[in-house]
Amino acid sequence: MIVGVIGSGSIGPDLAYGFLTAVAREPGAKVYLVDIKQEALDAGVARIRGYAQKGVARGKLAPKVAAAMEAALVPTQDLGMLKDCAYVLEAASEDLTIKQAILAKLEAVVAPSCLIGFATSGLPRAQIAAKAVHPERCFVNHPFFPAWRSLPIEIVLSGDAALGARMMATMKHLGKVPILTADVECFAADDIFCNYISEAARIVEAGLATPAQVDRIVNDAIGGGGPFNVMDATRGNLLTAHCQELMEHAPTGTPWFKAPAILTTQGNTPWFARGAAADGRYDAALARTVLDRILAVLFGRTYAVLDAGTCEATELDWLTRMALGFRKGLLSLAAEYGAARVHELVTSFARNHAGFPVPPTLAAGKLAQVRANTLVERDGDVAIVRVFRPEVKNALSADTIGELAAAFAALGTDATVKGVVLTSYDGALAGADINELAALPSIEACRAVCLQTHPIFAAISALKKPVVAALDGPVLGGGAELAMACHARVVGKQLVLGQPEVNLGIIPGYGGTQRLPRLIGVERAAQLIRTGASIGAAEACAWGWAYGAPVDDPLAAAKALIADHLAGKVKLAAVNPEPIPVPAKLPAVDLGHRSLAIDAIVCDVMRRGLALPLAEGLALEADGFGRCKATVDMDIGMKNFTQNGPRVPAAFMHE
Repeated sequence: MIVGVIGSGSIGPDLAYGFLTAVAREPGAKVYLVDIKQEALDAGVARIRGYAQKGVARGKLAPKVAAAMEAALVPTQDLGMLKDCAYVLEAASEDLTIKQAILAKLEAVVAPSCLIGFATSGLPRAQIAAKAVHPERCFVNHPFFPAWRSLPIEIVLSGDAALGARMMATMKHLGKVPILTADVECFAADDIFCNYISEAARIVEAGLATPAQVDRIVNDAIGGGGPFNVMDATRGNLLTAHCQELMEHAPTGTPWFKAPAILTTQGNTPWFARGAAADGRYDAALARTVLDRILAVLFGRTYAVLDAGTCEATELDWLTRMALGFRKGLLSLAAEYGAARVHELVTSFARNHAGFPVPPTLAAGKLAQVRANTLVERDGDVAIVRVFRPEVKNALSADTIGELAAAFAALGTDATVKGVVLTSYDGALAGADINELAALPSIEACRAVCLQTHPIFAAISALKKPVVAALDGPVLGGGAELAMACHARVVGKQLVLGQPEVNLGIIPGYGGTQRLPRLIGVERAAQLIRTGASIGAAEACAWGWAYGAPVDDPLAAAKALIADHLAGKVKLAAVNPEPIPVPAKLPAVDLGHRSLAIDAIVCDVMRRGLALPLAEGLALEADGFGRCKATVDMDIGMKNFTQNGPRVPAAFMHE
C-alpha cells in the first residue's frame, strides 16, 4: 500500500511511523512524509528512526521489520510525489484556510480514487471539503495521542457508501480502530476532552486548586493521568482553546463553552517544570469540590454527545477509555456512580454555571443502558452480535460473556429475529481474559468460572434460531470454544485456530476438551489441545471445524448460510452432545516444553468426559480446570504469560 502524510510537525511523524509498522512488509509499500520545511522533515525522520531503534532495543520490533520501515519511508518536500498514493492524511494545520489550500494542491496531484483524510481536532468535514473537486473522497480522520500507537481514530464519512467502506477498511489496514462520528464541531472525544480540560483550567484560574492538586484528585478517582499532565504531554493548551471557540460558536454553543483565558496565557509553557516534583496533596473537602465539577462536565458532555447521536454508545464508551485514558469508559463510569448521583452532579453544576447544557437523558434522571464490550446490530431479520474489545483482540472477559448472555437471551425471544451471526470487531476472538484467569484465587474459583460460563454457551447452542460464527484472524482458546457453541462457523482466509491453554499451564475450560473432539475427531483434537498447536483456515474447513471453504467476507457468508438454512437448503445444528468412542490411551504427541502435570489432567478429562453426554463431560472439564490450580505449573504458566507474553515458553516444573 502507498500512503502519504502531509505535515512533519507534532503529529505527522507519529502517524507515519504507525502506518509504517502496518504496511512496511508489503511488497512495494511506501509511506511518504511531506513538509515544506526541510528542517521539519529532518526532525520527523529522526523521530521515526528513534521510535524504531527503541522498538528493536526492547524486542518489540524485529530488525528486519525496522529495516523494511526505513526503506519504505520517503521524506519529501515535493507534494507531487504523492501521485500514486491510495490514501493521504493531511496533518499539517488546524487552520481551515490552510487545510483548504493544501486540499486544492493535493487534488491536482492524486488520482480521483485516492482517499483523503484530515487530521483535525474540531473542524467539521463539510467546512474543510466545501471547495473540494471530489468532496466525496474527503473524510475527517481524527487520531489521538500518542498517534503512532493509539488505536482509536474518529471518522466522519462523506456520504458516499462505497468510499466510506474503503476508508473504514483503509484505517483498519493501517492499524487503527475507526469510530464513526457525526460531522459536528469537535466530533465526540474532543467535545468531552476539551471541555474537561477547560473546566480544570477554570478551577486553577479561580485559585481553588493548583494544577498538581487537580491532577492528583482526578487521577486518583478516575485515572487518565490528570488534565494538566496531559496538556504538558501534548502541548495542547492553544489547541484546546481553539476547540472551545469552535464549540462556543457552533449551532449548539453557549457562552459557557468560552475558553478560560489561562489556556491562552499559558500557551505552550508547561504547567509543570520538567523533573521537578509538584505538591499535589489535598484534603477531602478540596477533592469533593474539584471532582464534582470535573465529573459534572465529563458526564454532561458525554451524554450530550450520546443524546445528539454523534457517536454510538458502545463505541463512545470505548473511545473515552482508550483515547482519553480513564479507568473506565465514561458511560460505564456514570453507571458506576448511578443515575441519581450523576443527575445531582450535572444539574447542580448547571445551576451554578449559566449556559451549561443538561442533556435530556440526565435531565430526566436516567442513564442509557450501555453494553461496554459488545454491539448488537440488525440486517433485516438477522441480528449481528459483535464482541468489541479490539485492544485485546476481543478477549472474553467475564463482563463480555455476561453481555453475550443477555444479548442472546433477548434475541432468542425476539420474533423479528430469524438468525444470529456471532462475530467481533475484526473477526478475531483471542480467548479468555488471561488477567482474570490469573487472578483466580482457588481451585473452587477456577471450577466456578467454568461452571458459570458453560450454561451461557449451552444457551447459545440451544437457541431455536440458527447461530453462525463469522471469524477471521486469531481465534484461540475461549474464543474458539465460544465459536464451537454456535451451530456453524464460517472463516476468512487469515484464520489462525488453536487451543493454546497448555502453554499457560491450564486446560481448556469453556468446552474445548468436549466440543472440539466431537467436531474434528479425538486424534486431531488431542493433538491440538495437548500441544497448543494452531491450524489455518484451510485445515479448519477440511477437518470439519468450519463450514465450506475459507471466504473473503465471513460476515456475508454467515448471513448467506443462515438464509440457506431458513430456506431448507442446509441444516445447521449444534455439536452433537452424545458420547463418542474414546481410545483407552490417547495417541502419543510431542509435548515439547509443556507441562506433564497439565497433560495428565487434560488426557484424563478427555478420556472420561467424551465417554459421557456433553453436559456431564463439561462438568468433568470444570473439575479438571480446577485441578490445574493445585499444580505449580499453572502459577508458572500464568506468570510467564502476563510478564513475558505468549512468545516466551514457560519453564514448567511438571508438578
